[in-house]
Amino acid sequence: MPRRLLTRQRLRRVAPWAGLVALWFAVSLVVGLLSFANDSERVTIGAHAAQVSPTFDGHVTLDLGAVLPRLRLDANLPVDLGVNLDVQETDADNLSDLLTRDALIASQPDGEIARIREVVQEMAVDNAVAGAGSGLLAAVLVATLWAMVGPRRRRELFVLLHSAERRVQHRAVVVLVALLITVASVIGPGQMRQAQAPPTEWRPLGDLLPELTFDDRLKNVEVATGFSTTGGIGVIRTAVETYERSTDFYGQLRDRVSRVGGRIRAAGEGETVALLVSDRHDNIGMDPFAAEVAKVAGAKVLIDAGDDTSSGQSWEAFSINSLAQHFRDLKVVAVAGNHDSGGFVEEAMRRNKFTVLDGEPVEVEGIRFLGDSDPTRTGLGSADTPGDETTAEQSARLADVACAQSEDEPISTMLVHDPSSYQDTANRGCASLLLSGHLHRQVGPDTRTVEGRPVTTYTNGTTGGAAYAFALGYTLRRPGVVTLITYSEGRPAGLQTVTAELTGEVTVGTYRPLPS
Repeated sequence: MPRRLLTRQRLRRVAPWAGLVALWFAVSLVVGLLSFANDSERVTIGAHAAQVSPTFDGHVTLDLGAVLPRLRLDANLPVDLGVNLDVQETDADNLSDLLTRDALIASQPDGEIARIREVVQEMAVDNAVAGAGSGLLAAVLVATLWAMVGPRRRRELFVLLHSAERRVQHRAVVVLVALLITVASVIGPGQMRQAQAPPTEWRPLGDLLPELTFDDRLKNVEVATGFSTTGGIGVIRTAVETYERSTDFYGQLRDRVSRVGGRIRAAGEGETVALLVSDRHDNIGMDPFAAEVAKVAGAKVLIDAGDDTSSGQSWEAFSINSLAQHFRDLKVVAVAGNHDSGGFVEEAMRRNKFTVLDGEPVEVEGIRFLGDSDPTRTGLGSADTPGDETTAEQSARLADVACAQSEDEPISTMLVHDPSSYQDTANRGCASLLLSGHLHRQVGPDTRTVEGRPVTTYTNGTTGGAAYAFALGYTLRRPGVVTLITYSEGRPAGLQTVTAELTGEVTVGTYRPLPS
């Protein structure tokens, strides 16, 4: 006769452990969900500080304060998960400047969306861990009490409960009625009171501004009706028009890259292509264009020569977030420029997994890099402030490091922001290719021979199309330049520029081989 797998004795052994697991799961779920639903995180989103809170209404809701209306759109997240963004203070000087910034950032929102998603995921993980810890504590306490009572006392309690079964049922009824009365007393008064204000009504943005056309993203935006909506309709129209102009201009630039793709030299067999950008100065509108150039060329590395921001302030994190999102499939090697000073930009780069050069050789995709962030500090519209060293001192220090490398592992590429910082290395011939930005105009490539070794210096023009230190706008102030660098076995083999012109056309430069 076959033995039964489930016997009463086995069930008695397993039941306590199953009960503890069920208790742990129930407590973990309840505590985790309640904590997550009531959690919030203060972050920098776009040009604002903002309080991010998870919701379960299936929408991303932007609360813009008392003057401007609330906006919302579908979150498209599982289990009707949503997000509430309480948009708070900003350093913008006036409302017009603020709305222009917000509209332009909204036209390239991928970096900020990724940042919000990351924050919500971090909150979910933190609260899940906290819930699991609470569940474990509850299970341990129950197991401890169970063991302290002992089997003899548990049998006595079991007999006592069964002998007084009817009395227990009566008490259970009393407890249940008391609970119902308590719940009714808490919820009832609020339900019985007459509403003092009607619930929020939402209208599609297209209904509010029927004379404008909207892209697919804006078609899904809804606006809370009320005084702020009707009173601020002119402000909303201006923001939407700025958004549309930005998306049209930069969208056309990105699309035109594919038309000139045949003139862009792609990576050949055994070659690695890197894309060089510099002096973006917050103009995230150029990121889709640059990313498309990298895609057509088959680039594996992004080289960032600095000045991604205009003043290095925390509100400019959107610029680094955008760069990280658009080039998430590439390795990123970066330095901070003089307008990125203060430490925040480098911290944001490292948080996004960039390789930030700090004066020591680093190998990425078989290419040996050396470089450092700019020592000078320059705010938006302010004069230069010396840092811990001058550019001349940095140039001498980096040259000593470069020239100390063995002949078997030379520096392939030096990356700095200011070309003054690579002059000593170039004069001593201790790196093959020396890259910079800062000047907002292209210089080079210039090649000379030093002690039998070819040395090429090159300064990239402004990728953000910046005339001065601020480039965020719905058009370019100067042509926006990116440079493709081809490497063969880790050594630079050629350069090619791709330029976004002020007219919206894309110009591809001639591929220029470099001496090996």
